Amino acid sequence: MVFSIVFFIIYTLGLNKQLAFVHWGWSDFIRAVIGALLFLITSLIVVIRHRDGAGIAAGVFGLLAGILFAYDAYITFPTLRKTHTAAPTGKCPHSPGWGA
Repeated sequence: MVFSIVFFIIYTLGLNKQLAFVHWGWSDFIRAVIGALLFLITSLIVVIRHRDGAGIAAGVFGLLAGILFAYDAYITFPTLRKTHTAAPTGKCPHSPGWGA
């Protein structure tokens, strides 16, 4: 949660454009994956160990937060993959029809 707040402040203030040495897309993806794992593991432990209403509610809300972090990682990942565009093709100087 702390990393999410830090990233929110960085993006809100526009610091991501000033700190160009960090790849912000991958940083955001790793933050989402770590957050999802931590929330899911912690929430499952809470749901298994606590039988009172508050413990179950905390576990369920933690599971929902973990699912939202996982969804964030899922929608962030395709933006990281760069599509390769083919180079424009034209007549090659070594082809038979060039210069004719």
